[in-house]
Amino acid sequence: MSEYEEYITKITSDLVKINSENPPGREKEAAEYVVERLKELGVHAWIDEFAEKRANAMGVIERGEGAGLLFVSHLDTVPAGNKELWSVPPFSGLIKDGKIFGRGAADDKGCVAAMLGALKMLADEDWPIRGRLIFAAVGDEEVGSGGIKRLISQGVRADYAVVGEPTKLNIYSAHNGGINFSVKFLGKSAHASQPFQGINAIYAASDFALKIEKLAIRLRKKRTFTGSPSISLTIIKGGVKSNIIPDSCESILDRRITPEEDPDKVIETVRKIAEKVAKTRRVKIEFKVMRVIPPAETDRKSEIVQAALKAASKVLGKKIRLKGLRATCDMTFLVNEAHIPTIIFGPGDLKQCHAVDEWVSIEELRKGAEIYKEIAVEILK
Repeated sequence: MSEYEEYITKITSDLVKINSENPPGREKEAAEYVVERLKELGVHAWIDEFAEKRANAMGVIERGEGAGLLFVSHLDTVPAGNKELWSVPPFSGLIKDGKIFGRGAADDKGCVAAMLGALKMLADEDWPIRGRLIFAAVGDEEVGSGGIKRLISQGVRADYAVVGEPTKLNIYSAHNGGINFSVKFLGKSAHASQPFQGINAIYAASDFALKIEKLAIRLRKKRTFTGSPSISLTIIKGGVKSNIIPDSCESILDRRITPEEDPDKVIETVRKIAEKVAKTRRVKIEFKVMRVIPPAETDRKSEIVQAALKAASKVLGKKIRLKGLRATCDMTFLVNEAHIPTIIFGPGDLKQCHAVDEWVSIEELRKGAEIYKEIAVEILK
């Protein structure tokens, strides 16, 4: 194992051992660890605590006049879930067979470690860059994006950005957005021995679910740069007791939208389906848009896109083709709010994200670090 592989491997394993499940988040300990590594490299670094035990790790390297480049990844992870389903302890950071195992290994602590590996490579070469390189390991990406919002609210200045996410070393210049809905159907309760004295809200929600499934099938046939749009009914809650006709039933939906779609039209489509069911079933509805994350896209001719393609092709020894991501990430805030041309790139496989026995390849971590470094050299020259 090379010096840089050892460095990145240790950092990934150490970070996995620090439990930063979100909720509740508690990224501060991981942020403190990252800041220590940054200071060891001679980087001006600090903790930015934005809530109790919630923090971003920040670092800045300035080398004269030039462009500004932001490297950003996240420190929080989704919960490990039922630990009995794991074949290895989820916070062990186990190193085995060329892989590092544990919650967050792929999403997203491996990317944090690879970015730190890139900074070490640059530091060992006495920072062969001109301009400003900003590194941010942020909190709360998995729930409320509080970390990146905090960063943007502080007026982060950069000409370009790279969001570290597990892309299997592919370059993504766009990603889908997401909308979460709550649709509550309100019927009338009654004794279950006289069901037709009431109006069963679960039946209405069931009709709605089947119509959503038909919509999902239609959406699947559409093809765009970021894949197909999608809609899923992910939670359904209704009923009080086995002998009571349920007077309410709530459906929670996840709708992924492509950059080509109009969010307002997407919302209206779901609303009309719910209203049609409500009319047929003689129930009322409470329709709520819980969260909207816009899709994001960077011009494929942008300097950051071209620099990333060049860097990846150089390190991997093959021509890399640009892709679009079906999922969402912090890129949306950088592009849509801070107006920073951004790409998504990192080691690790999306299939491992949020999964039992999550892992990341050490070889990919090393290659990812090399590509991050080459991107910095290409932009900051």
